[in-house]
Amino acid sequence: MISRKDIRNVYVGRFLISILSLIAFIFSLVFIYSNRSVLLDFTNLTINKSLFLVSVMAMTFFSLYLTVSFPKSLRIKFSRPRIRGKPNPVYGFFVILSIGVGSTLGSPLFILIPENALQYGIISTVSLIVASFTSLLMAKVYFDVYEHHKSNGRDIVGGPAFVREAYGVSSVRYFISRISMWVANSALSAYCVIIFFDLLLIIIPDSAIGKSTISSMIVYIILAMFVVWFIVNAFFEERYERLIGRVQLVMIVIMAVVLIAEEGSIFHSSPHLSTHLFFSFSGNWLQDILIDTGYLFILFFGFQEIMAFQRNVKEQSVIKIRGIKKTLTIGKDQTIKWTMIFTVIISSSINIIYSVVVLLTQSRGTGIDSSSIPAFLIAQRTGGTIWLFLMIIAFIIATLTTFVPAFLAASRHLRSLGEDRIFPYSLTKYSWLFTLFFIIILAASGENFLLSITDFMVLISLGIISISGTRYRKELGKKNGIFFPVLVGFLTFTFGAFNYFVEPEVVLFSVLIISVAYLIHNLINMESAALKLFMSSMLAIIFLSDAFINIELKATEGLKIFYLTIGKNLSFQIFSIFIFLLIILSTVDFVLEWRITKGKKLTPVI
Repeated sequence: MISRKDIRNVYVGRFLISILSLIAFIFSLVFIYSNRSVLLDFTNLTINKSLFLVSVMAMTFFSLYLTVSFPKSLRIKFSRPRIRGKPNPVYGFFVILSIGVGSTLGSPLFILIPENALQYGIISTVSLIVASFTSLLMAKVYFDVYEHHKSNGRDIVGGPAFVREAYGVSSVRYFISRISMWVANSALSAYCVIIFFDLLLIIIPDSAIGKSTISSMIVYIILAMFVVWFIVNAFFEERYERLIGRVQLVMIVIMAVVLIAEEGSIFHSSPHLSTHLFFSFSGNWLQDILIDTGYLFILFFGFQEIMAFQRNVKEQSVIKIRGIKKTLTIGKDQTIKWTMIFTVIISSSINIIYSVVVLLTQSRGTGIDSSSIPAFLIAQRTGGTIWLFLMIIAFIIATLTTFVPAFLAASRHLRSLGEDRIFPYSLTKYSWLFTLFFIIILAASGENFLLSITDFMVLISLGIISISGTRYRKELGKKNGIFFPVLVGFLTFTFGAFNYFVEPEVVLFSVLIISVAYLIHNLINMESAALKLFMSSMLAIIFLSDAFINIELKATEGLKIFYLTIGKNLSFQIFSIFIFLLIILSTVDFVLEWRITKGKKLTPVI
């Protein structure tokens, strides 16, 4: 039996631990803010700098945990049902198709395809064809698994949910697939924001449009459209679902018409078309195709957004065939299947033809490489200001239909981790806020880094999702249950692995994010005493590593606290002191926890 005196001593000890930990937590925030330009620079990520990042994150996380350790005497967990969403079947075939095409034909194509075509020549076009073929196979795997679950009476939204059903909520594969998709969609959102502001702050002011007196008004109108579309989709989606679908359909039609017309105009009006760039590439064809396909895969995974809207698809879609005065009725499952297929076909056709067009125009060495958005420069040279204006409209639509789905998908993946009890359930309410904060952080890392991390993370997740289809080999048969999932999984993992040859630091950073996220997941689910013991042990390892491995501090900026400036060497010494203080505090906290729980169950769970 524990005496009142022992309980009082535990409370006093935890109160002092909370006060000292709060000081350490505040210091960690000041340290992060003062050195934010270094901590958020991932362009030259080394092992030493990775250790430095882990040290800073560990101090912040563990000091926060110890700060809130005082009110730990009452720990009650309430079980809440998983939020699955209410079915609202209002979208027909063409609206769902527009959602898929909009998520696939995003703003990155205005930059990636011209730059990549000029760099790799015919390899770029071949890589686009390989990526589109892989996407078609992946869409088949998605639909086969979806159809299997539906035939068994389970309402499963695609993607990582397939992995959860195949291997269970506690599976590491499920966790990695969710976290990877969260990071990938967040990085894609950050990339869209960066190039969108390139349009507002660079392209429009420097163009003929920007020279008019209404230039500022145009910028504010475009920005207002972006904000309004985001708010309506993020917070009022259920109320205006029909209207959002119709507006999305109209925008996608306009964007597709502009892109196709631009390609046709280049073929028709350019007098100096040549196939020289088709054969200008020299190198290892197979290796470069694998590298380039992985780099360009960001343009092809949007079809899976259709699966996220499967609860909104009408049970029957009626298509009127003009000219012969007949109608075609398509069921829900066929709508999902064929919209995914047509999404890949339409998007791939536009991407591949645009790549060929860039190669035929002989645009190398004419400013394309240095242009912030090369597609605008090509359009202006092809048809003047009118075509530039039309391409800007297409770009705005592409940004609206890419950023919003990517942001919502990222929030949805993070929310699902809370609903599945992997992360605290309270995270479900604020998943959009955490995602928005993460996007802001990622936006500071640069465009090339964002593209690479999106490609790598999404390929890893898609590979795991595809391989999960093998769990149903008996039900789906050898071809649909083994051949296609294994083939698609092998291809996506291969494309992802070859990203290492483009951006090695991105692969390192991605593995670091997954590892830290899984560490947090395990820490959250540890018993209190075990967590405290682990905490003190890990802090001790970090302290010794920082002291003897010579972590990278050359670029740190020290500390700036109001009018007080502390040099980089002294600031690191203070940093090390706080790490050592946290070791002592976490060890004492473990002893207190062990005393109060000795011989008893650690925590009653209700």
